[in-house]
Amino acid sequence: MGGLGSGNRLRWSSRDTCESSLRIDLRYMRARGVLQAGTSGVLSWSRGGEPSGFIRYRSHREFLEVDYRVRSPGADWTPVQEFIPLVYVDQPFGGTRAYMQCLSCGNRCAVLYGGARFRCRKCSNLAYSSQNGDASDRALTISQKIRTRLGGGGCFEDPIPPKPKGMHWKTYRRLQAKCEFYEDQIADQFVNMIARFGGMT
Repeated sequence: MGGLGSGNRLRWSSRDTCESSLRIDLRYMRARGVLQAGTSGVLSWSRGGEPSGFIRYRSHREFLEVDYRVRSPGADWTPVQEFIPLVYVDQPFGGTRAYMQCLSCGNRCAVLYGGARFRCRKCSNLAYSSQNGDASDRALTISQKIRTRLGGGGCFEDPIPPKPKGMHWKTYRRLQAKCEFYEDQIADQFVNMIARFGGMT
């Protein structure tokens, strides 16, 4: 999903894991301070020190505007302009957290992956690579267990499920905060991995 790009182009190629795909990561953008309305710029990726693609973006309060190009093997470049809705979810200790809404299925997610279009992990048919029991794997396992206990599907890119019927609010807020703590660790691992290999600027 995503490969060598030129200009604001994105080439189609066959990928099957999240780690090997181009991505729009809202947590990364928030950390860089580029989600404020009116902010615009370029998200670029590289692999092995070589450019692998980039897109142009403009942040709005209610949506993220993105411009890029895609092409299938043997086809011409096709320009794409999309307006990805932003949804804000209240946090247990105040404030809100932004999520993107997948334009194919409507699911809320923190990350969209590049292919023919930027879509959620499920719509892009991607899997996570095995982390072989490292710290990020442990954090992912804990967050998945919490999400399952709350009645969710275990995907850390989706919003944390609402409080199940019969669960005390104190218990729910504790689990919600614990889940966010470990998922922030996962996000940090992704950002550090990308920076280490020169993957996104």
